[in-house]
Formats: sequence, structure tokens, C-alpha cells
Amino acid sequence: MLRNIPNETNENIIAGIGEDAIGIQWNGQTLVQSVDLITPVVDDPFHFGAIACANALSDLYAKGAVPLFALNIVGFPSTTLPISILEEMIRGAVSKASEANMPIVGGHTIDDTPKMGLAITGNIPPNRLFIKNSTAQVGDIIYLTKPIGVGIYTTAIDKKIATEEQIQDALDVMLKLNKKASEIMSACKVHACTDVTGFGLIGHLSEVAQASQVTIELDLSKVPYLKDSLTLARKGCLSVGTQNNQLSFSKNVHFEEDVSQEEKALLFDPQTSGGLLIFSPPEQDDQLVLEFKHHNDMLIPIGVVHKPLQVNIVTKQKLIRS
Repeated sequence: MLRNIPNETNENIIAGIGEDAIGIQWNGQTLVQSVDLITPVVDDPFHFGAIACANALSDLYAKGAVPLFALNIVGFPSTTLPISILEEMIRGAVSKASEANMPIVGGHTIDDTPKMGLAITGNIPPNRLFIKNSTAQVGDIIYLTKPIGVGIYTTAIDKKIATEEQIQDALDVMLKLNKKASEIMSACKVHACTDVTGFGLIGHLSEVAQASQVTIELDLSKVPYLKDSLTLARKGCLSVGTQNNQLSFSKNVHFEEDVSQEEKALLFDPQTSGGLLIFSPPEQDDQLVLEFKHHNDMLIPIGVVHKPLQVNIVTKQKLIRS
């Protein structure tokens, strides 16, 4: 798609195409900007707005950035839905932005099917580095900060077969900010990071592997996932996004023979407001684990980075419920 589009060569840009957010040197500081947009993943408009905000914030948190302000981007069918729904969407986004200490200062709305996102500007504090997704190194331990399976759950919600408990479990994951995880990993000087969103766990691991030119070994027995994910997958709660991710990224993966189709689908399941994938040197392991434990935040080691100049995700063992 971008083959005929010239790359931006501005010397002030320190990260651009391929990153979760762009970084640019400006008046002695590093500014970070990203934009993200999603369609409804839950029925409640307030929660949808809050999730859209949390999802957009994750791109900055993956870079170690602090969000400064945001603009809403909204599609809404004003002739077929009551304006009160739009109000709830925006109220939800503002509520989540307030939790992140970030003002939403305006935005733009068009008449369209419901969708919501934010364009967010932030910066890298002087004591931090811009954390790229292309700098994983051999020996790094790979950590995940949220369980996967959200896409399977939201598909179940769309099919009207999700229980109240399942809906709440999905909400708990999507509404949680990656703010504290970002602060901890930045202080621990990790090598690389990305957030797990639309390309699923395998897709985003593939991006890091390709950009860093390394091999990733994933231990499926360690990957955390929402408890009913495999059951719902067997019931057909798989999205078109899962199929697209499998088509796009399967060539990068070697699976052990006993990995089931449902387990594979789970690894390709697109996430909304997913966790951070953190690549940290082994010598930082104790400090990183202790800091996450101290703040009662999830941090699960799911794999390691091996020899460079190969792009391959090797799966080991079978998934177990976390």
C-alpha cells in the first residue's frame, strides 16, 4: 500500500512508520503523537467511549510517553440514533482521559456509523527514553501485562451469547490503562515495547521480530487469557479480524503439532486496549517483577528472544488457563 509513498526524511523524526506512535524532536524535547479509532465493542456507549480512549492511550504508553492532551474523532449517525448516545460516548472518553490526567480539548464529528477514537499528543520526560518496537535484543525476556481473548469475548457480546460475568471480565481488561505499566518499564530501562491490539499477540510479536531481526520463542503454557476464551472460540466466536491475522502472520510461525485450532485462533485474536509486550534484559528481571508486584499489576513472562537475523515465532507446549 505504501510502496509509492515517499518516506518522510525529516531529521527531527526519531520514529515513524512501523511504530505505535511517532516521535519527533521539537524545541529540546521529544514529542509523541498517535491516532487510533475503533468501532463499538460493547453495547454501553459510556463504556465504549472509555475503551476508545484507553485503547488510544496505549500507543503512547508503549513508547514510555506521558499524554498531554487529546482531540476526539467521532463518527455518529445523528439522524438514526439519539444524541444522548453520543453524549455518553464522549462522557466515557472524558472520564477515562481524566484518569490519565489528560484533557480532551476538542475534536471533530462526522455523520457516519458509530466509531470513536482520539488523536493524542504527549512527550517523553527528560529521565526517559523513547521505547521503540524495533530494538528487541537476543536474551530479552518477553512479558505481557494483560490477558488476551478480548476479541473472542466481544464477538460473543455481538452474538448476544456472552454472560454478564464474561462481559464484565472483558470490560475489566479493556478499561484498564497501561499507565502504571508504562511508568515502571520506563524506569527499568527495557529494550523494546509494543501494545497488543488489532493484529493479535502473534501479529505484534511478528512486528517486533521483523523490525528487530530476531527469533521469538513463545511458551504457550505461560500466555494469560480470559478463562472462557477457548470455550467461546469452540462456539464460533471468532471475528473476521482473527482470520485476517492468520492469513497475514501464519507464515511467521512454527506451531507444535498438539496446539489446537482454538489455541491458534486465540493467539491471532485481535485485541482492543490490550496489554503491553515488554522486552527486557535478564539483568532487569528482578527489579521489573518486584515493581509490578508492588503495584499489584500483572506481568507474565511468556517468551524469550533468541538468535538474530531470523524471523520466526516458535510456540512451545500448550495453553493453560491463567
